[in-house]
Amino acid sequence: MKLNNHGWGLREMLLYCGLLLLFLAISVFFIIQASRSLEDISNDKDDVKDIESQMSYLKIEENIRDATYLYINTYYKDKINIGTLKVSTDNLVKYNVLDLNDLKPDSESKNCKGYSLVRNDDAIIVSSYIKCSNYETNGYQAWRLGE
Repeated sequence: MKLNNHGWGLREMLLYCGLLLLFLAISVFFIIQASRSLEDISNDKDDVKDIESQMSYLKIEENIRDATYLYINTYYKDKINIGTLKVSTDNLVKYNVLDLNDLKPDSESKNCKGYSLVRNDDAIIVSSYIKCSNYETNGYQAWRLGE
């Protein structure tokens, strides 16, 4: 390619514009990929927070279930027959088998309310239900606590 005093020719101009457009397209592609990966990272952080808070609520349900087993073994022994017995968290706290701190999730300032349902199907089966400001166990029935 020899330049003369008349400037670039049409071929050279098209070649340089083509190269510029190619580099621009590659840059846009990588910028879009980087922004998508940043969105995925932020979504993953939100998912981790959701899982951690979910685990906190499951731990509260487990604490209530364990305290209910202790309460039943201490105060009811073999008196559970056919039917379902409701044991509220207020009752568990009153009889010192559950601490109020066991009802407070990490992400909230207020304690959760809850109850356990106990039935005898050849073995004692306990199901725990809680209601917090940001969470409610599936199957929770507010009328069981007089709400």
